[in-house]
Amino acid sequence: MIIWLASYPKSGNTWLRALLTNYLYNQNIENSENTFSKMEMIKSFPKKTDFRDLVDENILKENYMELFKYYIKAQEKINTDNNLHIIKTHNICGSINNFEFTDKKNTLGSIYIVRDPRSIAVSYAHHANITFAKSVDLLLDEKRITLHNKYYPEARSSWKIHLLSWLNHPMPKILVKYEDLEKDTYKNFKSILEFINNFIKKKVEIDEKKILKTIENCSFDKLSKLEKKVGFAEKGKNVNFFRKGKIDEWKNVLDIDLIRKIETDFNDELKKLNYI
Repeated sequence: MIIWLASYPKSGNTWLRALLTNYLYNQNIENSENTFSKMEMIKSFPKKTDFRDLVDENILKENYMELFKYYIKAQEKINTDNNLHIIKTHNICGSINNFEFTDKKNTLGSIYIVRDPRSIAVSYAHHANITFAKSVDLLLDEKRITLHNKYYPEARSSWKIHLLSWLNHPMPKILVKYEDLEKDTYKNFKSILEFINNFIKKKVEIDEKKILKTIENCSFDKLSKLEKKVGFAEKGKNVNFFRKGKIDEWKNVLDIDLIRKIETDFNDELKKLNYI
């Protein structure tokens, strides 16, 4: 069964993935050099290999939107081993062309990471090497779809629809604000581990020293230095993936009209999350 590690792009998903994989799967916690390789233990969805033997790629070449018909079948394929799978996704948890993202048979719950969209606008602009204005437009784009391997779509939609699709889904969930995770990593990461324990018989040991060491190994400074040393496959076009990770950088770089645009469109959600 699957626990989704879900978020809008540039919301802290990768950092939390580093924390989780290095806590759950790193037998030598003193070694921080293998942080990135351990992150591969949490796969992404959708990806091409998930749909092997399920859909003819020629169909997708004609209309890649056909892939959404096979999302649940791909998850059934993942779950054939009856193990727990923590899987990263930026897809909305909703219906595309009347085909749902997931169902009760394949999903246990979700860890949803939310970040101030004004910060996302800045971070994604640097990551994708686009203007802040274009980045804001993408945040507001309800039809936003990203293609992987040319023909494998991920429906991201707008920041608002993405957020509501996951929060309104009846599956068990834990909501984590990126800003809270940054301010008190120990408390929030411990809560995530406790949430995971709700779904497994062999409980994850909650070890204070191990949590603190994991947080140290996955600090933004260490991840940034490690990326410069060994590289990171998910880096942006002209900038390192682990660039700054700051909370309020947007206050100094976003034009007031772009800030107002975000705050007007997402007003209710920003208030409920105490961002404004």
